[in-house]
Amino acid sequence: MTEDLSAGLFHFELLATEGPARAGIFHTAHGPLPTPLYAPVGTQATVKSLTPRQLAEAGAELVLANTYHLYLRPGAEVVARLGGLHAFMGWPGPLLTDSGGFQVFSLGGGRGHKSLRTIDDDGVTFHSHLDGSRHRFTPERVMEIEQLLGADIAMVLDECAPPDDYDYNVQALRRTHAWAERCQAAHTRPDQALFGIVQGGIFPDLREESARVLTEMGFPGYAIGGLSVGETKAQLLDTLALTTPLLPTHKPRYLMGVGTPEDLVEGVARGVDLFDCVLPTRVARNGQAILRTGRLNLRNARFAEDSVPLDETCACYTCQTFSRAYLRHLVMAKEILAATLLSIHNLHTMLTLIKELREAILVGRFEDYRAAFWEARKREA
Repeated sequence: MTEDLSAGLFHFELLATEGPARAGIFHTAHGPLPTPLYAPVGTQATVKSLTPRQLAEAGAELVLANTYHLYLRPGAEVVARLGGLHAFMGWPGPLLTDSGGFQVFSLGGGRGHKSLRTIDDDGVTFHSHLDGSRHRFTPERVMEIEQLLGADIAMVLDECAPPDDYDYNVQALRRTHAWAERCQAAHTRPDQALFGIVQGGIFPDLREESARVLTEMGFPGYAIGGLSVGETKAQLLDTLALTTPLLPTHKPRYLMGVGTPEDLVEGVARGVDLFDCVLPTRVARNGQAILRTGRLNLRNARFAEDSVPLDETCACYTCQTFSRAYLRHLVMAKEILAATLLSIHNLHTMLTLIKELREAILVGRFEDYRAAFWEARKREA
């Protein structure tokens, strides 16, 4: 086991539990993170269409940025020279960078598409989606990039395999574990927590092996990767229920790239502490509003003269100020403001939900809250 240089700075307080559901605080260099927590995704050092002030007003505590995209543009060295990622993007709170592994491996193409990357045991060679230029990620190079960016939480380089291909997952798991060791050895920033990533597809024996191997390495936190990549919802939840009990109770658990309202409720019910997802801002750019009970597609003509807000119970700026009719008008007119206002609402909905889940755990009412959530969805179905 490599010494964890960040052990004194980063620590997780477990405050309350109700079954597997947990409420706690993860302390970081840029402030405490109350868990369970939902992180908006700022892929290119920006959450699309929103300012950092708007993020804070929506209730964001942690923001995620993408190593692959920032490496390609503007470059990690440029960000470092400009004071690091916090200063560069004007976000004073905690930041998380993924390793870029998912983005690189998604360049593998598919039927009828040419692969833009080649994987070997040492790392991965890939061609930029921007200009076709050739690049190389190894665990050591990814650690160099993430340390230059300077986020509070960094992820190891891992290999995300198709969830239902056992043989591929066996091979990918071997690489993932070897790369995690190399990332840990190369990581030297004491003000940055390095998380391991549990892989293994939908296969219980591989998930158990991955959890065991990574736990023995002693990371400050653990991510659960390789989900929401093609498996069924039942398979995702079963894999979560299997995996979270295998991880240390005194370390945060991060479910990567998963984040609908129902995912948050059921992920928390299975012991997840941290979530992130591009969904709220992505669907906003497509004219959709997220409600606790489902989604509204504002392109629908029935909203053309609808004078009520998106959600009459919502306290966000959008719902307190504008009607569905006006928002639909912005969407249909392709006005940039549509994406901003819908993103404000969608993120407020997700961030309020996760805070209510936390409060329910703290007072011992999580299962009541969970039941009420699903009952409300049934009524609106």
